[in-house]
Amino acid sequence: MADRLDHVSIATQKISSLIPLLRDVLGARFLMGATESSQGFRWAQFQFPGGGVIELLEPVGGEGFLHDFLAQRGEGLHHITLRVRDIAARAGELEALGYRPFRPKFDNPIWKELFLHPRDTHGVLIQLAESELPYSREVEYYQQLSLEGL
Repeated sequence: MADRLDHVSIATQKISSLIPLLRDVLGARFLMGATESSQGFRWAQFQFPGGGVIELLEPVGGEGFLHDFLAQRGEGLHHITLRVRDIAARAGELEALGYRPFRPKFDNPIWKELFLHPRDTHGVLIQLAESELPYSREVEYYQQLSLEGL
């Protein structure tokens, strides 16, 4: 069903507070990021020499899901993302097994997604994602965020 673990996402009040640990101590390099103003957050991904990726999420603006998450739970693990092929088919398979995927967004060919609620997955928000772009082109597309000024 899943092709690979894509990334683990951490919610934080300020991305810049974790950059020294990820980059300078643990050896990760900045990979890509963007600001999603309409959804109230910005994200930055860091890749480790062995290939693992950690994504940092930071709230922007005055409201949104990340503001709510941080107010209720504080900083920490937000979700894990698994890459799949044919996300619509995966959604159907999940529903047939009794899961209720939520917040499906399949209209953007660069990033299609759905989520499985933590109440159904032993406390962890799971995101399934698909992109029609090859990974290298996807990284290029999301080179929208600079670490300067964070």
